[in-house]
Amino acid sequence: MTSVVTLIVFVSSAPGPPANFSHSVIAPSESHGPRINLKWSRPQQENGLIRGYNLLYSNNEDTLRVQTETFGPNTFSYSVDVLGGVTYQFYVRAVTIRPGTNTSFAVDIPEYGKRVIFVCLFFYLFLFVSLFFEVEG
Repeated sequence: MTSVVTLIVFVSSAPGPPANFSHSVIAPSESHGPRINLKWSRPQQENGLIRGYNLLYSNNEDTLRVQTETFGPNTFSYSVDVLGGVTYQFYVRAVTIRPGTNTSFAVDIPEYGKRVIFVCLFFYLFLFVSLFFEVEG
């Protein structure tokens, strides 16, 4: 009796950069501050089994602090709480047996706080004037 054994060898190396890395900035609301939604898709050159994705980000206010998030192979989006008036750098890479090439971009987050400060100052001025005239009258 003759047996045939088939050996399949997968060659795996570092993947290419994730495709379609994009973002949308979400303005603050009463329930949360500003956020950025990040999205990406699988690399065109997977070069093996994708085991996950690494997201790294930092901002120009604290360049020495780099945040790192790790995701499974089927996660293609993430939301990050951000600060207004700050520039953020985002990098995402796929991982097979080793990390692949980063894809990246920088985002300038609009400054939202000035409007809130102005409204608060106006309110306190109104309160002060109201109390002043109430005491005088």
